[in-house]
Amino acid sequence: MYPQPFRRGLLAATLAACAAILIPASPAAAADWPERPITLVAPFTPGGTTDIVARAVAMQLQQQLGQPVVVENKPGAGGTVGAGIVARAKPDGYTLLLANVGHTAAGVLYKNLPYDFERDMTQITTVANVPNVLVVAKDLPVNNVREFLDYAKAHAKEINYGSAGIGTTQHLSAELLKKQTGMQALHVPFKGAAPMMTDLIGGRLTFAVDSAASAAAQINGGGVKPLAVTSLQRTRFLPDVPTLDESGVPGYQMTTWYSLAAPKGLPPAIVDRIWRAVQASMDDPVMRKALEGMAAEPGGMEPAKFQDFVHRETVRWTELAHGWDSNH
Repeated sequence: MYPQPFRRGLLAATLAACAAILIPASPAAAADWPERPITLVAPFTPGGTTDIVARAVAMQLQQQLGQPVVVENKPGAGGTVGAGIVARAKPDGYTLLLANVGHTAAGVLYKNLPYDFERDMTQITTVANVPNVLVVAKDLPVNNVREFLDYAKAHAKEINYGSAGIGTTQHLSAELLKKQTGMQALHVPFKGAAPMMTDLIGGRLTFAVDSAASAAAQINGGGVKPLAVTSLQRTRFLPDVPTLDESGVPGYQMTTWYSLAAPKGLPPAIVDRIWRAVQASMDDPVMRKALEGMAAEPGGMEPAKFQDFVHRETVRWTELAHGWDSNH
C-alpha cells in the first residue's frame, strides 16, 4: 500500500493527464500561432489577377504575422483544384486559399466536386474588390456597347468569349451579360487569365469580361479595347470607360472579389488573427499602392458578415447557372 500523500499525488497527476486529453486547447493556444511558414494556395496560373493578389496579400501577412507566407500556384478546373487541396488540409491555419467569386458558383458547374465551398470552408475575409471590364479584340469593328451588341446579333454563330475556366469571374460575368442582353456567344475556357488574354489580343477570341486588374496593361498598351465596366458606378481606375448600366444594359453589376478561406474548423481565434492582420494591411501604404496598381478597392470584411455574403453569392450564381444554355 502506497502512503496516502503519494496516492493523493498520483491521483492529481492522473486527473491532470486526463484533462489534457479530454479538454480542447484553450483559445490562448492560438496566441502561439503561427509558429512556422504558412502556405497560401493561389488556384490559378502565375501572372493572372488571382496570382497577383495572392502575392501582395502574402507579403502583407508575412509582415503582420511574423512568419513566411509562401504562395503555391495550383491551377485547374476553374480554381477548384486548388480549393480542393485546401479543403482537405488540416484546419490549423497553415494552409489558406486565395479564393474569388468563382468559387461560389463552382458547385453547380462541376459534377462530383470533392468539397462544398460554403460548407467545407472557413470563410475569413475579403482582401480586394476589383471591377470587371468588357474588352474586345482590338480589330473588332465596334467602339461602344451598342455597336458590340448589334455586332453580336449579326454574328451570333461566330463570336466567342474567353475565361480563365468554368465558373471563374470571366465566365460568370459573360454569362450574366448574355442573360441580360439575349446575346449568344461560345464559351472558350482556359487554365488562367493570362493565356486567355493572349488569345484575345491575337484575335482568336471576340471578347472577354475580365477584371480591370488583369486587363489594365493590355488596355493601356492598346492590345484590347475597353467598352464598359461592370460596376454600377464608373471606377476611378478607368474614369473614361462607361458602365454597362449606363451603356444600355440596365442594372448590370458584377465585381471580382478576392478573399481568404481555410479548411472547415479553423479555430475562431486564428480566424480573428488573420482578419485583423488583413485589416491592418489595408492601412499599409505599400498594400494600398499595390491595390491601386491592380485597380482594386481594399477588403477586410468582418468574418461573420463575409460568411453571409458568400451564402448570398452562392445562391445568386446557382440561380443563374440553372438557366444557362449548352453554350455556357
